[in-house]
Amino acid sequence: MKDIEFISSGVLTTIQDLGRRRWRNMGVPLSGAADPESAALANALLGKNINSPVLESTFVGPKFKLHSSQDITLVGAFMELKIDGISVPHKTVITADSGSIVEIGRATHGCRSYLAFRDNIIGTDFLGSVSTYLPSKLGGLKGRMIQKGDFISLEKNDYKEDYQESIEATQQANYSHSWLIRVTEGPEYNLLSTSSKDEIENNQYFIDKDSDRMGVRLNGSPLKIDEHGDMISSPMFPGTIQCPANGQPIVLGPDAQTLGGYPRILQVSKIDRTLIGQLRPSDQLRFKKISLQEAEELWRDKAISFPIISHI
Repeated sequence: MKDIEFISSGVLTTIQDLGRRRWRNMGVPLSGAADPESAALANALLGKNINSPVLESTFVGPKFKLHSSQDITLVGAFMELKIDGISVPHKTVITADSGSIVEIGRATHGCRSYLAFRDNIIGTDFLGSVSTYLPSKLGGLKGRMIQKGDFISLEKNDYKEDYQESIEATQQANYSHSWLIRVTEGPEYNLLSTSSKDEIENNQYFIDKDSDRMGVRLNGSPLKIDEHGDMISSPMFPGTIQCPANGQPIVLGPDAQTLGGYPRILQVSKIDRTLIGQLRPSDQLRFKKISLQEAEELWRDKAISFPIISHI
């Protein structure tokens, strides 16, 4: 059954789950929600498997008509959610009747929001995930973004779990236009000049408009590499921070390549990796360098208070 009929598509709306794990050794990017914590929380609010597909909206969300009654919830960047023209709150389960018009507005803070449905979105499975990977046209709806006039079908969801205690304990990031992201040293950190190492926490960067799910490009004081020349292509991961020849860092996102030749100077700590999906052009960003031990302790403490994130 065609349960969702898109009246407008928004800027970039795709179907995402938590991505294709365990395939990077075959050159397949993780893909999945750019902010996996928000996607997981949206599903948890509905008592669903946190890896269930959701709609990821970027900057401006879609407008669609429901052809079946659904419980829905929106998590992530603040985008006004309206049902039949009436605003409804975020992070709250709302029942929308069959025939309802659902509209997700423009983001004021943050970049991406995640809309979950009571029933499961049907998408194209590839290697155990229906996440849309646009560069190779994999997953989602024919491997592409949602377009005006598209239909999406839902299938009945019988999975139900009580995440209430975990949900009440979670504290999502306070979205703003200025971010402090905790990082650890990357494998090629020592290729940075002494002056660049000394200034790395003081530098203020701005998010470049030429940023996407593959990587977030930064503009600011250029970093300097002591040893010039290309390094041997090496493994890359979401959250890896590369330093190209121009000295302007690139923070890799979920659709990033699995191998690269730019020095891996830093790695976003796991506790802050979900923030990569919320960085938007012109936002300000600074780094705070922490030790591997501190990064592990921060993640462990968060996972204890919000257990479902241990699966993302």
